[in-house]
Amino acid sequence: MSNAATGAASRPAVRTGPPLPDLIVFTPLPPTRSGIAAYAAELLPLLAGTLRIAAVVASARDVVPLPGVAVMAEAEYRRHEALHALPHLHQLGNSLDHAHVYRAALRTPGVLVLHDPVLHHLVEALTLARGDWAAYEAALAGEYGAAGRRLARLRRAGLFDPAQRWLLPLNGAVLDRAKGVLVHSRFAAGRIDRIGGPEVRVVPHHLSPLVPAADGLSREAARVRLGLPQEVPVLLSLGHATPAKRIDLVLAAVARLKAAGSPLLHVIAGASDPGFDLAGLVGSLGLGDRVRITGWLTEADFLAHARAADLLVNLRAPLAGESSGALVRALGMGLPALVDDAGPAAEWPDAVVAKLPVGPEPLPRLGAAIGALLADPAGLAARGSAAAVHVRAACAPAVSAAAYLAALRDWR
Repeated sequence: MSNAATGAASRPAVRTGPPLPDLIVFTPLPPTRSGIAAYAAELLPLLAGTLRIAAVVASARDVVPLPGVAVMAEAEYRRHEALHALPHLHQLGNSLDHAHVYRAALRTPGVLVLHDPVLHHLVEALTLARGDWAAYEAALAGEYGAAGRRLARLRRAGLFDPAQRWLLPLNGAVLDRAKGVLVHSRFAAGRIDRIGGPEVRVVPHHLSPLVPAADGLSREAARVRLGLPQEVPVLLSLGHATPAKRIDLVLAAVARLKAAGSPLLHVIAGASDPGFDLAGLVGSLGLGDRVRITGWLTEADFLAHARAADLLVNLRAPLAGESSGALVRALGMGLPALVDDAGPAAEWPDAVVAKLPVGPEPLPRLGAAIGALLADPAGLAARGSAAAVHVRAACAPAVSAAAYLAALRDWR
């Protein structure tokens, strides 16, 4: 060995340029219009108080400033091989907004935050939506063996039940690669925990820091701002409007209450699923004078609707296991809520939310529950106060950040 080589080996390596990050986070971020993007944008600056963080988004157009966090496009990340060996965190949900996260979770073992235990819809979008039946069949066969391959071929032949998406979650490939998994409920943990699999921990969905900042907004002022009547009870559906949130059932209950003489106004506040004919459904029920559909909302208007309403109705079927960020924000605002007594929502204390029992023919029970809650303003106020106190303690962003840091330390 030459003297030059010996001398180089004996000296510590000198690296120029900024220090490498401590953590690479694959995630969507605003301006992507998703709850997980907003969640990550709130969480990462808190983690950046302890760690140097680089967030990787899908494309250059998604690169926006985030306090204390270096944001880069996936293409830039790929050009810097030194980043690939660093600890990774993957914020994964069940939509195409997370395609780059899904690829990274398969490629690079790391801590997985599984916001949606069911990933079948995402796999469909990455395969079938692009005409790639072979890749879809391979995904099902890789996870479910010969039975999965058979189901994929039957689907191609035209035999398919949409319930298969929830029965076959297609999450095994990313779970097999994870060093550990964070979820937001015991229900979600139960769906993915398995012998020989990665450790699973529950970290409650944090409350947005924007909620306490809106404490100065009164109910009356919020209604003036939004053009809502002051004396009419306001029932709220909040967040992305999809059939899975059982809005058709809520509208049917509102129609029953209207026929019984209730003056309530139902506000559907949030973007509607493109395939969901919400306006047509409202018209068919004769509810044009009792329903307001807002479309996508800014963060400020989102919170203003939560402040203006008397009751939030937040239902879901079928149950995939995701937790509702809209519900956490509304409860943190002190808005009482009615939820299904099933899945993640059932884990809220009874004093915090009212729960609709599971059973056949839910429409009469839902209408009766909404009517009874709105007829008891004092009871609603007590629930709202209990919700705000509970959520601001149990779901404080600092609590969530501490749980993340512990997981990253333990699973590194």
